[in-house]
Amino acid sequence: MTISLFFLMWGLATALALPLFVLFPARDLGGIRAFTAANALAVVSLLAYASSGLLAPGPAVMVSNTAWVGSLGLVHVGVRRFFGLPPQAQATAALGALCILAFALLLFAGGELRARILLFSAMTCVAMLATGRVIFRQRRRLQTRGVMAYLMLAMFGLAAVQGLRLAVYSIGGEAPHSLLEPSAWGLFFIVCGAVTVPALFLALLLLVQTSLSEQMQAALTFDSLTRAHSRRSILDELERELRRCHRAGGKLAVLLLDIDHFKSINDRYGHAAGDGALRHYAQVVQRAVRASDRLGRLGGEEFALLMYDCDPAHALVQAQRVCDAVRDAPLALPDAEVPMTTSGGLALYQPGDTADGILARADAALYRAKQQGRDRVELASIGRAAGRARPDGAAAEARSTA
Repeated sequence: MTISLFFLMWGLATALALPLFVLFPARDLGGIRAFTAANALAVVSLLAYASSGLLAPGPAVMVSNTAWVGSLGLVHVGVRRFFGLPPQAQATAALGALCILAFALLLFAGGELRARILLFSAMTCVAMLATGRVIFRQRRRLQTRGVMAYLMLAMFGLAAVQGLRLAVYSIGGEAPHSLLEPSAWGLFFIVCGAVTVPALFLALLLLVQTSLSEQMQAALTFDSLTRAHSRRSILDELERELRRCHRAGGKLAVLLLDIDHFKSINDRYGHAAGDGALRHYAQVVQRAVRASDRLGRLGGEEFALLMYDCDPAHALVQAQRVCDAVRDAPLALPDAEVPMTTSGGLALYQPGDTADGILARADAALYRAKQQGRDRVELASIGRAAGRARPDGAAAEARSTA
């Protein structure tokens, strides 16, 4: 039965490792290589322990202990890498080497099994507490709190089991003659290990999967260059807000913004400077607006700002504040300071508005602002526009001279 439990642990740990190998075979994404290697070493450790009754016990136990020390160290390093902390790989390796040396001395110098059990339990308990402390301090980094709670439960649960094992054999509990001996305490700790070890690696797998899911969601939600909302995200939000206004009434202002003379910045200073101008512009605008407002990049140098619960007077004041903020914050390049201005077209929600309609009115107002000298905001006229506010040729001409 004892050997069966060990092989159950091996099977669970191997099954949990497979998704990591399949999904991420060639890149270290947030410490995933360390987690994968730790899982593999845990499997080696379990197999070596399970075979110690069949093969020469000394080498098998030594291989098992060495693999387990490596697994604990890699879990710690992987967790630190996952959260972007210094991995402390050298210090972890040095401590691991000392533990392996201590195991070797106890095993081959005639030390009793109780001493090895105490060392194993103390080492595992300390390692889990140290790694759990890192996770606890970084627990707010993930939006999915349940995964972090489960990971801390798995780590502190394993630490508690090993702490209990340490206490039992420290205060006189009868030590087994063999780790595979089915004594009451020995069987209890093996069963606990069969639960907590796979649970630990399942928690690490969920941690990585949850982080990847959040990263992919962020990639869909935010523009990678400016960190404003992406085109799809801002348009989806506009649709949702319009539905809310239709149902419950409400005030919504849409401000279309365009960087004046952006093409000349690209042509004169290069595309790297153009990218810097876009990032700088988005940061300036986001600092100038309310935290509740939402800025999105529609494409190129064109942005959309959604202003919620904003009446016409406040919307105009807010739009002018954006223009003033951009004008007052030139782009600082290594060898030049580039003045920047912006033009805007402001459209206010009207009952029955569609996304295309309100954007078309804002676009027409933006075109007027460009035609009337730029660095200004124009308010859209009342009424609905079914399509774009200007023909494609005029739009292209306006963009090319912007």
